Amino acid sequence: MWYIIICTFIIFVIKILYSWQRPSKFPPGPYGLPIVGNIFDIKHLVSETKFYSHTWCRLADTYGPVVGLRLGIAEPIIIVSGKDAVMEMMNRPEFDGRPDGFMFRHRTGGERRGVIFSDGTIWRDQRRFVLKTLKSFGFGKIAMEDIILDDAASLTNIIESQAKSGPITNLSNIVSIAVINSLWTIVAGQKFDLDEEINGNPKLLKILTAVNNLVRHSNVSGGILNHLPFLRYVMPASTGYTLINQRLTQIWQFITNEISRHKETRMRHEIRDFIDVYLAEMDKQSSQPISNFNEKQLVSVLQDLFTAGVETTNNMIGFVITYLAVKQDVQKKLHEELDRVLGKQALPRIADKTRLPYLNATLAEVSRVANVGPTTIPHRAMVDTVLLGYEIKKNYTMLANLRSVHMDKEHWGDPQEFRPERFINDKGEFVEDTWLMPFGLGRRRCLGETLAKNNVFLFVACLLQKFHFALSPEHPDPVLDGVDGFTIAPPNISIIIKKK
Repeated sequence: MWYIIICTFIIFVIKILYSWQRPSKFPPGPYGLPIVGNIFDIKHLVSETKFYSHTWCRLADTYGPVVGLRLGIAEPIIIVSGKDAVMEMMNRPEFDGRPDGFMFRHRTGGERRGVIFSDGTIWRDQRRFVLKTLKSFGFGKIAMEDIILDDAASLTNIIESQAKSGPITNLSNIVSIAVINSLWTIVAGQKFDLDEEINGNPKLLKILTAVNNLVRHSNVSGGILNHLPFLRYVMPASTGYTLINQRLTQIWQFITNEISRHKETRMRHEIRDFIDVYLAEMDKQSSQPISNFNEKQLVSVLQDLFTAGVETTNNMIGFVITYLAVKQDVQKKLHEELDRVLGKQALPRIADKTRLPYLNATLAEVSRVANVGPTTIPHRAMVDTVLLGYEIKKNYTMLANLRSVHMDKEHWGDPQEFRPERFINDKGEFVEDTWLMPFGLGRRRCLGETLAKNNVFLFVACLLQKFHFALSPEHPDPVLDGVDGFTIAPPNISIIIKKK
């Protein structure tokens, strides 16, 4: 009996030590410990730098453009930094997969669903359907532009009213409702009353808060539960598992109720919105033996649209306002440009972009320096391959470090400085820079890029037409790094807003 126990223990120890060893062509990185791998290394670096994205840059400085990490029992995660390495990784189809870890499945009910964290046939079918359907409802067209401008006008009225009472501290909540409203109009055929959401009985705001909390308390590596999923049984509260479930349930319930409402009210000859089209596609494919269109997929797609449609755009607008409150000289130039080109009454249009070079340059500079999405959403190697001489095995998680590109000193010269002029040429024209890639590259490039850019441009232009932003005396010298999470949120500060 003891002989069997001892032999089993020896085999177990050998297996752990073997898995701890790094293959000869595995990317360099901190050695780590058996079982937990580099979890404590990363925790230590994050406590020093305060941000996961800063940690990835620190590792790149030490080990080079391709860094290999082992986090718990999950597949290794490979951090790819620097423009050349990032571009190669994101443009190679063998890296187009999505990780299959516990948390990435858990967010969509335990299976790989939706468009953000799926790949293969499911991803292709859902992505193609989403883009085609949203475009048919005006996604990225003038019809969508009018919806956005209507929400922007409502937003300015609410801000003007609230600003009379002093500095505004909940600006992010106000903006997030306006941002999601335009998308939700074509997705669910329902437009929320912004004033009611802010001052009355908030329905949408509760869900947006749940989404925000999920994003703030997660990171792109998947977190401790992704690396050591068994901990959810041992310590569900301290690992955040209990709270995550509560927030996910809130979001799922909201979306499920909306789908139920559509089922009860839809008429097969009348198509009102995206959900109606999806339900019709479900009916169409119901007779097929295998279909990727079902109600659970619909819930996951809507969750993806809801999350991606508000989080980065809302954070970007928040960072723009924060930077302009600090950089009064930049805000002055923007006011002068908008007054000269549009005046204070004419609504901005997407067609006006070419006439507002300094606004475009400012938005590009905020995007570069704020790094709202400091990395891509994790990719997955779909086959065994090689990247810059290092062996990448199938199912390794790949993370493109966009911050390393946006803050590259050799290219930008003074990357820490906020200087929109770097995107303006000698003729005063806005010039795009290929080193700026906030939406990623390749086939997994963000599908909401056009809507996000249009949202930010129109909302910011409308706000600057009407208001002047300044720092509250409570925050005379804010730290502009923001708040860490799956994406980077603007700092929590009070803003004094005055009508121009």
